[in-house]
Amino acid sequence: MTLPADYREAARRFAASDRVLVATDFDGVLAPLVLDPSTSSPLPGTIEDLRALADLPGTYAAVVSGRDLDTLTDLTGLEGSAVTRIGSHGGESSAADGELALDDSQRSHLQALTAELEELCAGLPEGAYLEHKPTAVVLHTRRMDQAPADEAEEAALELAARHTGLHVLHGKQVVEMSVVQADKGSALIALRDAVGAHHVAYFGDDVTDEHAFAALGEGDLTVKVGDGETAAGFRVRGPQDAAEALSLLRTLREGAAAAGSM
Repeated sequence: MTLPADYREAARRFAASDRVLVATDFDGVLAPLVLDPSTSSPLPGTIEDLRALADLPGTYAAVVSGRDLDTLTDLTGLEGSAVTRIGSHGGESSAADGELALDDSQRSHLQALTAELEELCAGLPEGAYLEHKPTAVVLHTRRMDQAPADEAEEAALELAARHTGLHVLHGKQVVEMSVVQADKGSALIALRDAVGAHHVAYFGDDVTDEHAFAALGEGDLTVKVGDGETAAGFRVRGPQDAAEALSLLRTLREGAAAAGSM
């Protein structure tokens, strides 16, 4: 893909900023979507680009994902790096020494919710499965045909509606139910403020990434990967194009650093 001229110009302006944060979702952006999420792998060069960006002066990098923090760290290979990992849609962060702590009431709620979802999942067609996170439980339907997947997600949403104090995220072939309030937008703004970044670049593909796009503003660089309505300022077709757009940011930022223009 040849990146649009308006994106290239916006990327140049962004790269010239004094202090920036470059952040991206993992699945569907750095890594193409696959039937078995445990086999997800970032495209060649993407992790290297993030590491290189995080090593530049006045530059911070992050991966923001619905994955739990430990899994995200394993899949990206970013343990011990300067790249921040934000997992569970903001419920966990490597910059905050782990996960949000649950009180007794929240732990009890999560246990009861999990038991109900396990019962629901046992009665669904083959392909539905649950993912367990420190603060949430997630129904995945990626391995199912479209019609039964839609029905499974609707059943999960109906189950969630019977619970109070539950925070539900309905994304691509996934319904996540958390007993704590967390979203990618709030997590990204918190990280931006913590590092003192003046502008943020964010790449995302899912409806859950719209929280991040909506939270950012003028001077920020927002990129939607794939189809669907979006609040992002730019759009690319898929992960390969997102990798090209990320690589361009690295090249421009390294150039600005070498020229002393940031």
